[in-house]
Amino acid sequence: MTTNRFFPRFRYITDISNEQHATVTFSDTHDFVLHEIVSFRVSKPYGMVEINNRQGKVLSVGDFNIVVDIDTLFFTPFIYPVSGETSPPVCVPVGSGINISNPFFVFNILSDAFDNVRV
Repeated sequence: MTTNRFFPRFRYITDISNEQHATVTFSDTHDFVLHEIVSFRVSKPYGMVEINNRQGKVLSVGDFNIVVDIDTLFFTPFIYPVSGETSPPVCVPVGSGINISNPFFVFNILSDAFDNVRV
């Protein structure tokens, strides 16, 4: 897949685990960072519709995946549809969740969703 050039950058989802803290796997490397707030767009053919439009905080990052604080244990399993046209599942940044002046007070800072580039 081609890396998108839009900001904030989204990533195509290839898998979401059914765990207390969901592991989300992407088709490409990502720019998401610890404590960033992300949201999901998953259409019905991919299963796991329960996560659609939900927000979660990034708890850990890998090259092709993130772990978020969303309990998907009893969600419908994530699957790839056999056929048919549908919107691909994506993960999008929503905000940093970090207040520079007080890092112990975590909340959604929407403007920081646009600076999600690794340093």
